[in-house]
Amino acid sequence: MSTKLILSFSLCLMVLSCSAQLWPWQKGQGSRPHHGHQQLQQQCDIQRLTASEPSRRVRSEAGVTEIWDHDTPEFRCAGFVAVRVVIQPGSLLLPSYSNAPYITFVEQGRGVQGVVVPGCPETFQSGSEFEYPRSQRDQRSRQSESEESSRRDQRSRQSESEESSRGDQRSRQSESEESSRGDQRSRQSESEESSQGDQHQKIFRIRDGDVIPSPAGVVQWTHNDGENDLISITLYDANSFQNQLDENVRNFFLAGQSKQNREDRRSQRQTREEGSDRQSRESDDDEALLEANILTGFQDEILQEIFRNVDQETISKLRGENDQRGFIVQARDLKLRVPEEYEEEFQRERGDRKRGGSGRSNGLEQAFCNLKFKQNVNRPSRADVFNPRAGRINTVNSNNLPILEFIQLSAQHVVLYKNAILGPRWNLNAHSALYVTRGEGRVQVVGDEGRSVFDDNVQRGQILVVPQGFAVVLKAGREGLEWVELKNDDNAITSPIAGKTSVLRAIPVEVLANSYDISTKEAFRLKNGRQEVEVFRPFQSRDEKERERFSIV
Repeated sequence: MSTKLILSFSLCLMVLSCSAQLWPWQKGQGSRPHHGHQQLQQQCDIQRLTASEPSRRVRSEAGVTEIWDHDTPEFRCAGFVAVRVVIQPGSLLLPSYSNAPYITFVEQGRGVQGVVVPGCPETFQSGSEFEYPRSQRDQRSRQSESEESSRRDQRSRQSESEESSRGDQRSRQSESEESSRGDQRSRQSESEESSQGDQHQKIFRIRDGDVIPSPAGVVQWTHNDGENDLISITLYDANSFQNQLDENVRNFFLAGQSKQNREDRRSQRQTREEGSDRQSRESDDDEALLEANILTGFQDEILQEIFRNVDQETISKLRGENDQRGFIVQARDLKLRVPEEYEEEFQRERGDRKRGGSGRSNGLEQAFCNLKFKQNVNRPSRADVFNPRAGRINTVNSNNLPILEFIQLSAQHVVLYKNAILGPRWNLNAHSALYVTRGEGRVQVVGDEGRSVFDDNVQRGQILVVPQGFAVVLKAGREGLEWVELKNDDNAITSPIAGKTSVLRAIPVEVLANSYDISTKEAFRLKNGRQEVEVFRPFQSRDEKERERFSIV
């Protein structure tokens, strides 16, 4: 009996140890708080908000990276870093990972996204067998011929020494047979290598409206195989518990090289040191986002020892030597077969059978490695709030995209029709960054001192950061208004002040009457004046209502 208890206890410890290794991004309840929490409390004294556009543009061979100034009070308070990437058709954003988790919204275009999660198997396989390039096949053929020739010479000398009396005829016959066997072995080796096929981790198709999260340290890459530019906005959470460095966000690229060479960067850094402190700090932070290929720092000898089957030219390209393309490069010859959803399930089952032979995995691996990495928030049929005369709200959080629980981020896509209104409301547990994707409108934000910290129009391409607890109301213009809100909590909650689900609706009429020093009749009207949920149709005069009634009839 005691032996069974000891075995059971040992099994439990083993399972807990495995889960700790396979779930490195679990939600940090009880773990260390957000990075720099004490300092950030002193940085959130917001007096004025600004709707801003990118302050810096970095051009690559086949695209542009635009970076917002994250040294403003609202960006420092929220710990946000915002980047917009434009990838030209037929181009590739090179593989990279970051020290902070992030969430990406695809604003325009379509493409293919690749995700590489450490510890997860390569469950995807290319549709056709892989073949070595002709130059590489010729090199391997010459190498094989050289080895076989050496073996033939050695055997020939041995045969001549042992059987010198049999004459030159048998020696030539032996050489001919060995040559035939060598050619056969070489062809067989090439055939085996080419029939293995290329295996890799999951890839999936992306399009406008998709939300793509990423934990810290997970490699992602993007290929634009569409006909238009692929535009995406990415929000990094520098204050996340996953970021073990300072408040700066760093991208670590696995390929490429900055178009700006090292000497130019040193010269510019020295020039900035002679300038203002803020300009120097801002430029250094931007360079951390797009610094260099991490393989550049390794010596050739080490890389050659690690990658034994590649030549010196390939090692040089791994290190990005003389590569002036930047981090978005042309890849028009890149053809990827992207599986449909039912094919992804087949690939996962196939990978399980290859690993265990039983068609099953250990459960822990299946829980993380098979999580979805995208959710579309631009589908009216999936709206969480819908008003046919005002607009709709689509939310993606850890309830419908579980991977978000590990990075504590979420998103909300809002569409307002002509002159429609959203709010006023506030975030209970998150900061939010509003990125306008279409149209224009007016926004008002009120802070804790009861005065307006923002009252202005916003338009496409601008970001407005709204701190936690600040009340915000948005009214669309004549062309409507659309935006995406990226928030630093996996289940961000908003509290509306007006409408059917509002805080005023939940307060007794007598309390409202005494709070605002009004009659109970007025308090009742205040409480029940709006029957919509969060998204309100615009006020209409009697003549407008009549025209609408007759136009409907």
